[in-house]
Amino acid sequence: MSTLFAWPPAAKVESRIPRDRLFRQAGGGKAIRALYDTQVERIDWAFKLFERSVNLPPAGGVDEIEVFRLTLRGDRIDDRVLAHIDKAVPHPIVFELVRHAPDGDEAMLSAAYKRRSEADKSQAVTLEHWHGDWASDTQARAPLPQAASLKGLYAGLLRSLWPHGPRGGETLRAQAERLSRIATQGKAVERLQLKLRREGDFARKTEINRELRAAQAVLKELTE
Repeated sequence: MSTLFAWPPAAKVESRIPRDRLFRQAGGGKAIRALYDTQVERIDWAFKLFERSVNLPPAGGVDEIEVFRLTLRGDRIDDRVLAHIDKAVPHPIVFELVRHAPDGDEAMLSAAYKRRSEADKSQAVTLEHWHGDWASDTQARAPLPQAASLKGLYAGLLRSLWPHGPRGGETLRAQAERLSRIATQGKAVERLQLKLRREGDFARKTEINRELRAAQAVLKELTE
């Protein structure tokens, strides 16, 4: 998936975000600061998608979507950095990650499903970050997903990144939570596969193989 979207000019902000501001909002110690220092060159608030800039009404708790451009020092970003920024900002964020390449800058979208906490409305619940593919930052961009509200736009942006489509009647939240379980279960399968390759005892290999088949069956049920 290499879709980059043509953000509307009316939504343009173009304001640099000091990382100290993010740390004031989200906290964080030496480990996360080190990740910023080694991986992030600059952070820009690029676009603000809201009723006046995209002509879509708020709905389902979504009244604003931010687009942040992160220019990277290398070619990767630790998801802990994205999670830290999401923690500092109450609204949903779509990240445009930018890396320098020999033939020109490349960009990639990344986003996590975010919603208000039901226990504390001042807090947000954020799931895993999903990523698109790297593409030329100068390529022709796609129009925004068609939507009747900001919630629908948010759903379209997220689903452009998600590897599995919605099931019949599945809400955005339910789909996001199922994808979260898929991510967790996929890691469990990978751990068992590695464990199986390293095990030398035949009886133990048989037991691990049985666990692996069960884990793979759960993953298949979640993805079909």
